[in-house]
Amino acid sequence: MSVVRDIRPTGPLSPVTLRDGSAVRVRPLRGGDEAALRTFLEGVSVESLRRRFCGATDLARLTSSFVRDCGADDLALVAEAVSSGQIVAHAASFSISASRAEVAFLVTDEWQGRGLGAVLLSRLAEHAESSGVTTLVAEVLPRNRAMISVFESSGYPVGIRTDPHGIEVEIDLARMTPALARAA
Repeated sequence: MSVVRDIRPTGPLSPVTLRDGSAVRVRPLRGGDEAALRTFLEGVSVESLRRRFCGATDLARLTSSFVRDCGADDLALVAEAVSSGQIVAHAASFSISASRAEVAFLVTDEWQGRGLGAVLLSRLAEHAESSGVTTLVAEVLPRNRAMISVFESSGYPVGIRTDPHGIEVEIDLARMTPALARAA
């Protein structure tokens, strides 16, 4: 049974306009999304799947896991293109402890570089903060500079540690950087 939290107010979802002018709707993943999510995963390049999952993937098992295996404190989101209704991104936050959660993202190749990762991180951070989480962590492959940049540009202090397996990014939600705090 999947756990789905509706993080939006009641009423229709407002589209989010990305930096290239395209628009998406971000919403929680639902149990009925399995076929659309599988189509999304099948449309992502092998290289993007490798960067996200650090190796070979069984798309059927992965799709099922995304839809059915959320814990009570986890959140899974999808972004749908307003123009087509197709899922173009998936993001999730997985509880590690009462104050820490791991985040992960996958954006289809055609939608990368438009600012969608930043939008998804913002939604996950907002949910995490409202749940009492103060630190987000992510495992990133060393060559995935684009994802590291999303974290570094988030407005939160970011710590980066390298180990033999990759890079661990730690995002401190309790403090915003001074420049963004002034702008808020």
